[in-house]
Amino acid sequence: MVNVIVNGKSKYNLDNNCQIYYGYFDLQDLVNSLSILDSSGYLRIRRMLAWNLYFHLSRNYSDQLRNLYYVIYEISAIIRELNFRNINPAYALSSILNNINTSMKLSWKNGEFSLKDPLEISCEIDLNAEINKLIKLEVEGKGKISVGENEIKSSNEMDLYKLSDVKGLSLESEFFYRDGKVNVKINLKFRPENRGLNKEINAEDLNKVLRITAKEVNEKAINSHEFFEDFMVGIMETLIQPFLEKYKYELAKVLGFKEILYIPAGRHFILNAEESALNNEEIAQLFSDSCQLAINRIKEGKNSFFDNFSLPISVKGGLVFYEDSQITSLASRSIKSLATIILEVNSLKDQALVIIESPEEFLLNEDKSRIVNIVEKLMKKGNKIIIHTWDKKFLEYFKDCQVYKNEKLV
Repeated sequence: MVNVIVNGKSKYNLDNNCQIYYGYFDLQDLVNSLSILDSSGYLRIRRMLAWNLYFHLSRNYSDQLRNLYYVIYEISAIIRELNFRNINPAYALSSILNNINTSMKLSWKNGEFSLKDPLEISCEIDLNAEINKLIKLEVEGKGKISVGENEIKSSNEMDLYKLSDVKGLSLESEFFYRDGKVNVKINLKFRPENRGLNKEINAEDLNKVLRITAKEVNEKAINSHEFFEDFMVGIMETLIQPFLEKYKYELAKVLGFKEILYIPAGRHFILNAEESALNNEEIAQLFSDSCQLAINRIKEGKNSFFDNFSLPISVKGGLVFYEDSQITSLASRSIKSLATIILEVNSLKDQALVIIESPEEFLLNEDKSRIVNIVEKLMKKGNKIIIHTWDKKFLEYFKDCQVYKNEKLV
């Protein structure tokens, strides 16, 4: 039997293939705790975990990271000066690089230069504990999910052209996690293009350029602080992904399903939001985390649309139509609500736990059979269903389902 405990208090039995919650329940804690099994929920948790990791690292290595930011702009100033003088950097830099006073020393080897001493930062952090703080879920009798492997390695290379205007400049990072300790090694690599005149330049000339541009470099580094933070968090995301994938795999193995699909109430609003010109930032401000999962599922459902469940719903050019009318132009909330369910269901790629709130929304009794048809089809494919309803009719429709009731107004 798989019982999960959320936030240390709410208990859910996820063994049953079909469950009905009738009355005054709030399943948001369950949705949020399982959101790692949703594609957009996974990205949100990865981002939050990366921020936490970056915070632990940066508070102890702020000076070293700032120097890394400086040296990127200093390299940009040096290459810009060589280009202005039409000097081939591959020829001119090899013999003088060690004498150039960048914030972090550079060295030349095999036709490219890198940091003489790559930046190495580390911190004590239990990634399992950090993930569990975000997910707040444990399995009864087994405790919290954890990745059993003591050692994880990953690496990443990021092009810095957009940041520095220097083609070929990249940042290489290596991530190593073992027994609650994270080590990150960061290096810069640049292989200059072999172009321009093969003539020498004094190191002092380039040091003068660095002195002249010091204010510019400092201002760019300060003004780019937020960008650099986001940039470094992006690196952390890439580096921790193998660990998070293993955690997700362990969770899915215990639960017996690989996805969660959340279909909220107020579906006509959700569909209108997805079809609107709202950007991701605006959607994040207007909708809860769980509703954002649904909005993203609608997008995915459009891209993989294959089953309209016998309703005249279609997707053309990324837009949803009911019969011949674009669905957002319709006044019918019932059609929009049904369409949202169908679009979300079309996003499924694997066996899932499907949570449907208020399936009766805006439907007459004679049309509720459409919901029954969708649910039965999902169950035949091996999906598990949780329905939260205020309508006793659904207790009759699904007599074989496990039923939970709370009819006390609180």
